[in-house]
Amino acid sequence: MLLYLSSNQNIGIFDFLTKEKGLIIKKLTGEFYLKKFVIHDMRSLSHYSYVAVDLKAAKDNENEFIEALVAFKTMYDSRIIIFAEGLKIEDNLMRKLLAENIYNIVTAATVSETKDQILKCISEEGRTIEDYRSADVGGENLDNLTRHIFKRKDIKIAVVGVSNRVGTTTTAFNLTNYLHGIGAKVSYTEANNNEHLKDIAAYYEFTMVSDKCIKYKGIGYYLDKQFPNDYNFNIFDLGILNFSSLSIFKACDVRILCSGSKPYELPCLNKALKLIGEEKTNTIFSFSAEAGRVNLKKLTESENNKVHFSLYNPSLFDGKVNEKMFKDILIDYIIEI
Repeated sequence: MLLYLSSNQNIGIFDFLTKEKGLIIKKLTGEFYLKKFVIHDMRSLSHYSYVAVDLKAAKDNENEFIEALVAFKTMYDSRIIIFAEGLKIEDNLMRKLLAENIYNIVTAATVSETKDQILKCISEEGRTIEDYRSADVGGENLDNLTRHIFKRKDIKIAVVGVSNRVGTTTTAFNLTNYLHGIGAKVSYTEANNNEHLKDIAAYYEFTMVSDKCIKYKGIGYYLDKQFPNDYNFNIFDLGILNFSSLSIFKACDVRILCSGSKPYELPCLNKALKLIGEEKTNTIFSFSAEAGRVNLKKLTESENNKVHFSLYNPSLFDGKVNEKMFKDILIDYIIEI
């Protein structure tokens, strides 16, 4: 289903999707403040797969509009589509949208081009930054925007927890979506026996590709401890660290250990670090109070264990919130140009 927040003049732009794709469309027409709408009105509408916003209907200024979209991405998993006919690459708003990894933007001025861009926006992968680099949108391309080069393929990343409920799966999902957002070909593998992925896939209506692989927003998610090839990065969610998962953890190129930061949780971390031994590891503390972080670093950081603190992020699919942390962890594998 698609929710379309439309101006009066652009009300029929998405109608062809109902006939050609069988997509159910609900329209809200008029003028509105997107920021207010996201905060106060979206909760009852969060079951939509797509939310399209006509730029002409939004009364927010540019900063408010971007803030609303960032809030939307944090709170909901619907794909956001911006209808912005005539918006050019050099326009400040376009730059701000792309900086927030918002790529599903319809800018075309002709009917046929508009239709093509909308179809790409609702495709499995959606529009990506490469659509703007390779295409001439408004007379200028994006060759001067940051590109990411990945030093090699098949970089294996292990994400494991010292215990239950320390953000292991959320971290693995967020990291997967961060890498996808910067243009990497990335996979997620549920390399544990929790079977959370089946529940997540059913809830968010992932697309089944095979009995082992499902897709969502252009990312391949693998069931049953698969080890796929032909990706820049493979993320392995190992669940809780134990003797059976330790060998996979040590064999990966990048090792991430998730831990709680409360005093009674630290013995689990110390036990895990003893199991890991001399292997280079990144420990991520979730839900840590800023006042106690200096002491946590003193207690747990070492030559082989680098400590990071994640920002609160309840969404499984928002790789933007902790992108600085992810950049730091993957600094040896990604080049920005």
